[in-house]
Formats: sequence, C-alpha cells, structure tokens
Amino acid sequence: MVIIPKLPKSWTIKSDRRRASSRRFVLTPVHICWGFSTFLFLIVFSLLYRLSRNDIRNTHDPGEDMIKHFIGSKDCGIVQSDIYLVPYSSTSHVSPFCNDRATLLEALSNGGRYGFDEPYVGKDCSYRWFSTPEVCMILERFNTIIFVGDDIARSVYAAFNVLLREDLAFGSLQQWIMSDQDLITCNCNNQFLNSDCWAYTMDSSEKMETKEVNERKGSPYHCDLPHAYLAVDNTPASATSIAHFKDLAYAKPNPWQPTPVIFSVGHSSSFDTIKATRALEEWLALATGSERNVPVLFLGPPAFGLGKPFETAPKEDNALVWAFQEEMAAITKQKHTDILGLYNLTLQASSPDGDLFSEKVALVEAMMVINWLSKLETS
Repeated sequence: MVIIPKLPKSWTIKSDRRRASSRRFVLTPVHICWGFSTFLFLIVFSLLYRLSRNDIRNTHDPGEDMIKHFIGSKDCGIVQSDIYLVPYSSTSHVSPFCNDRATLLEALSNGGRYGFDEPYVGKDCSYRWFSTPEVCMILERFNTIIFVGDDIARSVYAAFNVLLREDLAFGSLQQWIMSDQDLITCNCNNQFLNSDCWAYTMDSSEKMETKEVNERKGSPYHCDLPHAYLAVDNTPASATSIAHFKDLAYAKPNPWQPTPVIFSVGHSSSFDTIKATRALEEWLALATGSERNVPVLFLGPPAFGLGKPFETAPKEDNALVWAFQEEMAAITKQKHTDILGLYNLTLQASSPDGDLFSEKVALVEAMMVINWLSKLETS
C-alpha cells in the first residue's frame, strides 16, 4: 500500500496559486474569431430550425403595402388594400393568422367578401401577404415547384410569376419576344383576360435563363428556384408532359427537399368527378415514382361569374361547380391530398365573360398557394 504524504496547508495554497496564475485566460484573436463564428452559427441554426418548423413570420408591418413598388403598380391600378384586408386580432394574445395547414385551407376555401369585389377574407383566421424576401425564404426550402393542369393552374402560375418578378404589368409574359403592339395589348389585366396574349406566357423559370442577351429584357426573378407549368387537359397525359414532369420532379440535387405540385382539372374534366379522380390518381402515381416527398394541392374550380352568357352556362349553373368541389374534397381527403377551394373567392368577383377573372383575383390565388407552401413540412 502506498501512503501519500499530507502536504502542509501553506504549500497547498501556494501550489494552487501557481496553477491559477499559469492558467490565467488571455483573450486572443483566435478566441474572438471562435466566439463570433459560434454566434453566427447559432443565428443560422435558429433560422433554419424556424424554417423547418414552418415558422415563417412577417418581417414587416401587417399594414405595409408589399406591392406598391412593383413595376406597373400605378399603370395597372393595383394596390394591396384592393385585394388584401389586413387582419387585426380583437385579443392581443391571439394571432389572427391560421396556425396550421388544415386550418388555413379550411379558412381560405370557406371565406368571403364584405361586398362585391371587396378584399377576400378567410373564415375564422387569415392568410398572410408575404413580402418578396419572405416568399423567397419559403420557396428556397423546396427542390422545385410544379403547376399541372388546365387553365385554372395556368392562371395561378401566371400570377405566381408576377409576384416573383415584382411586375404587375408584364410579370407573366416573355416581353423579349413581344412586339411593341403586343406590349400595349397584353399589359396588366390583359395578361389574364386576353387569350391572344397567352402565347407569350411564361411556362417555366428556364425561359428567363435561356433568353438571348441582346433581346428585349424582362423583369428578373427575385427568387432563385426552378418552377414550371405543365398544360394537361387529358387523361392519360401525353408522353411529353410526363417526361417533362419526370425531368423536374425526379431530379435529386437535394433528395430531402420536397417538390410540391399544384394541380387542377376542374375545367378540363367538365366537372366530372370520375374523370377528375382518374387524372388525380395518374399524377399521384407519377409523384410516388419520384421516390421523394411530393405534396399535392388540388385546386377547386372558380365559380361562374355574373358575365357568363346564359346559353354557354350549364343548366345547373354554379350548383354544378359547388357539387364538384364538395365531391372532390371528399376524394382528396381519402387520398391524403390537400384541396384549396376557389369557389367562394370568385363568387363575388368581377368577370368579363363569367369564366376568366382579373389579375387581382389571380394574385390572391397565388398568395394563397404560397401560404400553403409556407405550412408544408420540409424535414
């Protein structure tokens, strides 16, 4: 057995003092850099955590006009107060905004207006009108975004481009291939109402990337994310549409990032739920084949506007549209697919022919889709 001698008390104190003095902390540039790097890491980690938890919060005053600086705001006569009613909670501790995806879709599908062409509001809770930087934060969580279907998806995708390019006058169009007369004819509302202008509509973010340098310039995208619209009116879909979808959805630069799909067939199916279900099943199967997370949002059809000629409207009129949306709501629920009803949104909105709606309506539809994207899980 080894016996350790007991040191004198004075010796122990002196030794401790020597150790303390030898370990005295000296602040060096290395320590400063390490501390600053740790601080930055914590900030970035906190931001990424909030994004993965769908905690996208407004970084601006709710009453601030987020589109007043858009190109064409004055010429097109569109201000945010025309299309969005700022929500204020009657209780300071309760947020007026919808908490989750299911609540959001329920509120937006069953909302209403306080008068004809007044801003549309959700039922019981509200959606957010995100600024462009906030939209980019939402979109950067995804691999790509694909709009698939008939003219309903086309119109929403057109407004999606308007928001991403901050251009109310020509945001959905390829100005660089248009003549001066086309630019006069197709600006503002006519992007959505004049079928002659649809030949110039953007159908992919790649169109901006591939345009020639010496051609007429268009407004750039403010968010760096691939997105596209695939026109699909029949079932089964064409081989070209399927191949294009696979090119977009099956690519895996980051296999953990979802590829959301916004889908509509209300008009192309003539409100036939059997045809619509068959089309939905086809695209759900294609989505499953991508072997990644592909959340799908089914867009319910808009209501017929007051401008719909009697001889071109179905005898059931809007009752047919409402019944289709209700039946598809039950079917999408069975297939674990989300649905956004556009019936209430368009019921009290102006339409020149009863089928097409203005840029204001399309912008609201696009922002609703972006709100849905903000609520998707990405981890």
